[in-house]
Amino acid sequence: MKNLYCLCGQAVFFENTRCLNCQRALGYDPQRRAMVDLDNPRYRACANYRDAAICNWVVSADDAEALCRSCRLTRTTPNLSVPANKGRWAILEAAKRRLISGFLYFDLPIDADPAGQHPALAFDFLEDRGSNPLVAEEYIRTGYATGRITINVSEANPVQREYTRSLMNEDYRTPLGHMRHESGHYFYDRLIQQGPWRSSFEALFGDPCLDYEQALANYYADPPLLEASSGYISQYAQAHPLEDWAECWAHFLHINDALESARASQTIVFQETLTEIPHWVDQWVQLSVTLNELNHCMGHADAYPFVLTTGVITKLEFIRQVVDQLSPN
Repeated sequence: MKNLYCLCGQAVFFENTRCLNCQRALGYDPQRRAMVDLDNPRYRACANYRDAAICNWVVSADDAEALCRSCRLTRTTPNLSVPANKGRWAILEAAKRRLISGFLYFDLPIDADPAGQHPALAFDFLEDRGSNPLVAEEYIRTGYATGRITINVSEANPVQREYTRSLMNEDYRTPLGHMRHESGHYFYDRLIQQGPWRSSFEALFGDPCLDYEQALANYYADPPLLEASSGYISQYAQAHPLEDWAECWAHFLHINDALESARASQTIVFQETLTEIPHWVDQWVQLSVTLNELNHCMGHADAYPFVLTTGVITKLEFIRQVVDQLSPN
């Protein structure tokens, strides 16, 4: 994330709605990637800011949509008559705004295509009886299907999320991580499945047509150990070629966002060659080691508990090539 500033020159942050220096009401313009004055007649606040104080993005004054570029992608919100759900919804929308900001940075397509081959990206934030005993669904599985990302609302509950992370023996579990992973399935459908990258994908990740449900059943029945020298970024990436892709896609987004923030804060020195994967990886390894040590100093676990092996780096380089066909960045 690049540095953001109020019109008065005060540094502000991606989630801010007001400048603490001049008290100006602020909103984030995702097209300009900048904070703007909400009193500027060129903009209006997203309806989810006006009505629910959930969002801080703005909409162009001449836009027919009441919701911002991120909020309009949410198809289903949790039941707000449940007191805890407004806070959970806010957490999920905040994660989604950071996700969508990354997509806009790379000019990734998230609207339906004119030919009607690909649906627009959409999100359902759903409850099951684990968080709300009054709903019909016994269990909602976070996942992806035909343009739609489903997130179980309980992922916004840090206690439940940490319990699940421990139960699943995962190194990392966050709402943003879920969304970045599931978006990988959307962009596989959109960029890889029927396009010129398909054969290169199969050479790196394997056959995407392998029985998906059976592969996941096999994985959960007997999860394979992750070997230190393997070509997988995580244990779960071994479950199926599409999960390997989605995990690598998520890490590409993690790393790019973190490196941009580090460059903006001058934590690392900007290099013109940073977009070249070897330099990109070198700077990330240096930064992630520092992040991990800082976390240890505060009594926390690693911020980035993953190893970029040669096989993983090759997959990240492939993703970079795919994205570069779409993006000036």
